[in-house]
Amino acid sequence: MTATDAARSFSDVLNRVADGEEIEITRSGASVAVISPPRGRLISAARFRELIAAAPAPDTGFIDDVEAIRESVAAPEDPWPS
Repeated sequence: MTATDAARSFSDVLNRVADGEEIEITRSGASVAVISPPRGRLISAARFRELIAAAPAPDTGFIDDVEAIRESVAAPEDPWPS
């Protein structure tokens, strides 16, 4: 995208970057910048729901494994004893 186009539609550029797109900015045909999402950015709630929906279901032993782990870990001490 040219610098002029980016300047004219900066709000659109930011929306596209917020959606995960990386945009290269050029001036006179030469690359001068790349606008990209920040590193380690959080995903939207909608995207998280999509990922969870697409994840495989836990196997039949999953609940047993979680319960065994919980039983093997001591309960935390009460930080506010009365």
